[in-house]
Amino acid sequence: MQPPVGGSALALRSFAELPADVRHARQEQCHIFDGAFAIFVQVLLFAIVVCTLVLKWWFEQPRRRFGIFLLDSSKQIVGAGAIHVANMLCAMIFAAQLEHHEGDECAWYWVNIMIDTTFGVLVCYLLLKITEMLFGYDSGHYGKGATSGINWEDNPDYKKWAAQICVWCCIVMTMKLIVAAIMAVAPEFWVSFANTCTQWLEDDSQRLVFVMIVTPTVMNMFQFLVTDSFLKFKNKLTTD
Repeated sequence: MQPPVGGSALALRSFAELPADVRHARQEQCHIFDGAFAIFVQVLLFAIVVCTLVLKWWFEQPRRRFGIFLLDSSKQIVGAGAIHVANMLCAMIFAAQLEHHEGDECAWYWVNIMIDTTFGVLVCYLLLKITEMLFGYDSGHYGKGATSGINWEDNPDYKKWAAQICVWCCIVMTMKLIVAAIMAVAPEFWVSFANTCTQWLEDDSQRLVFVMIVTPTVMNMFQFLVTDSFLKFKNKLTTD
């Protein structure tokens, strides 16, 4: 572990108050994808996400059939994967294009996660309801129709499931574009906020863990709980 630069008092100060040479040195340290450690971080994060979904299903009442749970959860996993890639791309692009704002990749990635899992969840909910009205479907319902005489939970229509995954991916990527636009409008505010919240960890590996494991784990648990509540099918009176 690297020794603290300037002691604990310096670590607690706002990033904007640090000397320019210290800010520059610390910006050069943290990259969201750099070597074997970062790859390990990605794998661990995915495992935590999967375990979170399984635990949620296990404790829910009434519990969905496992097959339906897998279909529902696949939306979140695929969507989370798409957003994760988009977040890394946004972080690298923002860090490269907005160097004069003194934000590194970790800072941009962290603020992406925070906005996605709060404001982004609301945007996804609104977009989902709009698509349900426009395309005439119910999220989480994979039935063939009321006149088919088939219990859709026993025999789901995988074409409807695939179509819903495609729609959900479009929703989350649209949300990502909205979030990126918001960040681009006021980059000074967002990078200052992100640096203040992440630069108190001066060791590169520790900061990477905080940015890419601790924050995504906590915030994704919140996001998955809320998102699952409006992604799964609720009308139990319909049995087609």
